[in-house]
Amino acid sequence: MTDKPNMYCIHCGKEIPANVQFCPYCGTDQSSVQSDSDAPTSAAVTPAGQHPQPDQPQKMNMLTALKQGLTEMFTIGKRTSRAGFWWLYLDIFIIGLILNLILSPLLKQLAFSGDSVWLLLLFLLSIPYAVTTVALFTAEIRRLHDTNRSGHFLWLLLIPLVGPIIVIVFLAQKAKPAGQRFDKTTQPKAWVKQWWTWVILVLIAVATTAMFNLSARYMDPSAWEQSATSQTQNDGNAKAEDTDTTDDDDDTDDESSDDTIDLGDSSIDIADKKAYTTTFSETWSESTFAIDKVTVYKTDGDYTQGSGHDKTSFNGVVKVHMNIDAGRDINAYPSQATLSTNDGQQVDSDLADSDDFDGELDSGTQSDGNVYFLLPTLDDVSDLSSIRLKWSADYDTDDYDDDNAYKDFDVTVQLNQ
Repeated sequence: MTDKPNMYCIHCGKEIPANVQFCPYCGTDQSSVQSDSDAPTSAAVTPAGQHPQPDQPQKMNMLTALKQGLTEMFTIGKRTSRAGFWWLYLDIFIIGLILNLILSPLLKQLAFSGDSVWLLLLFLLSIPYAVTTVALFTAEIRRLHDTNRSGHFLWLLLIPLVGPIIVIVFLAQKAKPAGQRFDKTTQPKAWVKQWWTWVILVLIAVATTAMFNLSARYMDPSAWEQSATSQTQNDGNAKAEDTDTTDDDDDTDDESSDDTIDLGDSSIDIADKKAYTTTFSETWSESTFAIDKVTVYKTDGDYTQGSGHDKTSFNGVVKVHMNIDAGRDINAYPSQATLSTNDGQQVDSDLADSDDFDGELDSGTQSDGNVYFLLPTLDDVSDLSSIRLKWSADYDTDDYDDDNAYKDFDVTVQLNQ
């Protein structure tokens, strides 16, 4: 009669004789393992003192690894082969890329909309994130088991830089036979039939939705801050979009609180506005710069622009409409102008929202556009009686003595005339 084969300790994983009751290394009682192994089975008999061997490994690929990962999503009492884990990792990486492509426009829409429909779509999209997160987490535990290590080694991920590297090295190592000690003899019920697994998935999906929601707020803080303000001020009526154009000659006050003005992707509610027709015109180097209209807006509440250290607030907007008639090749930059007001404010132009009508202009061309300035303080549109604008222009020349090649415009426009 041949001796019984050796087995592995259910606690420390070291190889021990099959006929001992206690591990000679850590003292753990092995009787429960031996009693389980002595039970008759209809399948092939498992050697005494050893855990039943797992099913024969199948050849892993992207599909089989994904199927195994989803099936064993809440199972940690098993092992995952090296090939199975890394194929699953590739599957989840590709799924993440696809979800990110879908999320980008969704987050942008959510940043400028408080619509609950978009929030619901975000929650539904967070469910695949929750599933893949749990599947990868438990797969890492089973992979560590396959290398005869406890899943507690994942705590190393909390150590910056070094911890993740150590865990990756562990996950890439070969399987060890002693890892059989982590295999459970009883198979748990399928996770889809257990209520607590669904609760975990919903909670993770809710947390993911909240995280993405905060990300959308960070994309454009001003849109969200004004969204909260407008919700309390909106009487349920639809906002009438401001259709102010250069052809509008109405110079009277428009005190309608339903007006809005679009700055980039944000819609700014207007409490009051006043438009002025001006006759400023200046010719330089055969080129004419004319300002034919200035509109002053008072916003309905305070708005913010930018984020972090660049975050600023404003409650007034000045829109300057300019025409340029280039008599020669010039470079002009009125969209980068500086504005000074009669009440002591000085601001740079809102370059991101101003029209792109300047820069390199060829001889004989005409262009026009609006330049926007955001005022930090504006109590009433009538407070502005004059504005001062400064911008630069130049043209290329080989004559170093040509003092006219560079021009710094300094213009004061009276608004109360």
